[in-house]
Amino acid sequence: MDVQPIIDGLQVSGIGMGMTSVVLVLLAISVRAVSWADSALQRREARRAASEVAPQDDVSATDAEAEDEATDGRARAAAIAVALALSRQTQTQEESAGRSQNSSPTGVVHDAWLTEGRARQRAARGAKEWR
Repeated sequence: MDVQPIIDGLQVSGIGMGMTSVVLVLLAISVRAVSWADSALQRREARRAASEVAPQDDVSATDAEAEDEATDGRARAAAIAVALALSRQTQTQEESAGRSQNSSPTGVVHDAWLTEGRARQRAARGAKEWR
């Protein structure tokens, strides 16, 4: 048996896999470098915008500013809570309106999704019974 073709194949595979690994490592490094450069540019823009907005004589944040930021966070949390409550209230109202329109005399809700799911289950069960 000639071993040379096997050795040649292993060499070609090793070179190919090695080159693939090198390319993947270079790609990962380049992605990391681009993300680092992007974050550095964003920080620079944020500092530039903050220096344009903030007065030049006030260098450090005061306790009043820190308290305003905490109040702003509480206000955001309250706004989110109100939005969720209104969303749930609207959703509940729509569901109750949908039940009254889609209800049968027995009180069972006829939903298109439910009907379709039951039809698929019946079809799957029927296909299994025939096999």
